[in-house]
Amino acid sequence: MTYADKFVDNNGVRIHYEVEDGPAESPVIVFVHGMGMSSKDWRNAGYPEKLSGEFKVVLIDSRGFGQSDKLKDPADYGRAEKVSDVTAVLDDLGVEKAYYWGFSMGASIGWAVGMLAPRRFHGLILGAYPVLSPDVPEIDRVRWEARAKLMRLGMDVYIAAMEMDQGPLPKERKERLLANDKDAYAAQQIANLHWGAPDDDIRNMTLPTLVYTGTEDDYPMPRNHELTKRSASLAPNAALLILEGHTHLSAFNAADEMIPHVRAFIRQIEDSR
Repeated sequence: MTYADKFVDNNGVRIHYEVEDGPAESPVIVFVHGMGMSSKDWRNAGYPEKLSGEFKVVLIDSRGFGQSDKLKDPADYGRAEKVSDVTAVLDDLGVEKAYYWGFSMGASIGWAVGMLAPRRFHGLILGAYPVLSPDVPEIDRVRWEARAKLMRLGMDVYIAAMEMDQGPLPKERKERLLANDKDAYAAQQIANLHWGAPDDDIRNMTLPTLVYTGTEDDYPMPRNHELTKRSASLAPNAALLILEGHTHLSAFNAADEMIPHVRAFIRQIEDSR
């Protein structure tokens, strides 16, 4: 297998991505990470090494994270902008259609992909995040604005607040958070206020979609598990996979548990093409 480390310019925004070439004519899977993470997290959880023997694997650093550009204006983190980063990578690779796998924020982008760029994808795998409501609940507005204020004071301050609320964080999680640009991260928190989409937009999604969620997932919103189930119930071609006992992060790290389900999902689509 061959590896490539690449950048693409998307209307002045530099987007970093990595490619693991699979067998000739193999399907392409594009991976997009969660907020505060990067493409490295997919690698650390073992996804590329487990899949590159049968798929072409593309790992994208979403704008604001990893090696992609760190923008400071919340307007730069809209749904259309995030989706365009993904399609810009496909264009740069000369890939007409791919499969999309997103987790948390990456799943939020994936829902937007299904609404705004469905012709570029065969199917979506969306983990641990719902479509946000256009009518932002006050509890979510306060949470996102408070997080942004703390982040602008410094990622160390934000981490201290998290540990005061949740207890000590694992060393690797603290290191991952500290690696983020505080102003870019804060801008994305505020951008969440404008990420909502009406239920009819979910009902109009036609792409085959596999949605998964852990039963103990209460992050980044206390209602995360139930809201993710609700979004899946509205999408006409979505299948819901419940991960018993899993939290938000443990669902991400469950590569060995998830990959057989994803293989079966993709095989079914490939067989019907």
